Amino acid sequence: GGNINSNCGALHPENLAKEVKHLRADIGFAFDGDADRLVVVDEDGKVIDGDALLGVLASYLNENKMLAKKEIVATVMSNAALDDYLSKHGINLLRSNVGDKFVLEMMKENGANFGGEQSGHIVFSDFAKTGDGLVSALQVSACLLAKKKKASEIFGCIKPYPQKLLN
Repeated sequence: GGNINSNCGALHPENLAKEVKHLRADIGFAFDGDADRLVVVDEDGKVIDGDALLGVLASYLNENKMLAKKEIVATVMSNAALDDYLSKHGINLLRSNVGDKFVLEMMKENGANFGGEQSGHIVFSDFAKTGDGLVSALQVSACLLAKKKKASEIFGCIKPYPQKLLN
């Protein structure tokens, strides 16, 4: 078999970014080959940071009384800006090891119904028991419709802090 992610989708959002700008679209969604990961491009063709997606979606769920226990799960790779954003919105962040299986495990252990990774694996356990890019895209769309703002305005509110990965 071939590589289902070759030169397309979530691993190559630059193609989507060009199309969003060319078509003057409001938003663009890209998925990986098995559609469990979502990458979002705003109306300016800018890829939205995965932590910004997690933070804004968590606050949207919380505002609409859909966030269990006012906490979410993200991995140790998430930027500290996500912690600060969630804290300002009264939401606790639990950190798991890297990998969607670890996110899911911690969600189950703590009764959380939302979590994900910076890479775009996002889990809305009320709708799917694993990462589902289509469910995530629908929730992003619902958030945009509810807020009646452009994606750049909504998701641009979380600016990642400088971060260095040490091994």
